[in-house]
Amino acid sequence: MDLKKYTKEEVFLSAMKSEIEAKRIYTMLADRIMNAYMKDRLLFLADEEAKHYKGLEKLYKNELKKKSVKLPEATPVPLPALKEPGPSTPVSEVIASAMAAEKGAQEFYLAFAALFPPDSDQSWLLIYFSNMEKGHYQLLESEKALMEKEEYFDTDWPMMHVGP
Repeated sequence: MDLKKYTKEEVFLSAMKSEIEAKRIYTMLADRIMNAYMKDRLLFLADEEAKHYKGLEKLYKNELKKKSVKLPEATPVPLPALKEPGPSTPVSEVIASAMAAEKGAQEFYLAFAALFPPDSDQSWLLIYFSNMEKGHYQLLESEKALMEKEEYFDTDWPMMHVGP
């Protein structure tokens, strides 16, 4: 991912908006989930995204000498976004979307780190975020496999229990 054609401010704002949206979607999805373990994992991910936002906000204010953050409606930096689930969207589809977003975020943070001097605190933090996104992807990957099994076994076909 080439971020050199964007200003640092555009990249920061895109990253922060992405983290806020991810937190919102993970929280919304956790509200729909009945499985307590998966609900906890989704809320864990929402909390992680909130922490990323706080880290980015602090870095943004220090780097750009800004006092506050005003997130734009849309961002110029193309980042994979989590799809907001509809009421009938299978959870496994939402998780697949989240996996794509986490993988994109991992690549994004590596490219963002390259905008700073190597071994700088800024670069280190962004590489750390990239590694965390990779961990989020792996967590979601295992949850998706479990969820697909549960969705399969939870399927109910009309008349399936009617005998001859």
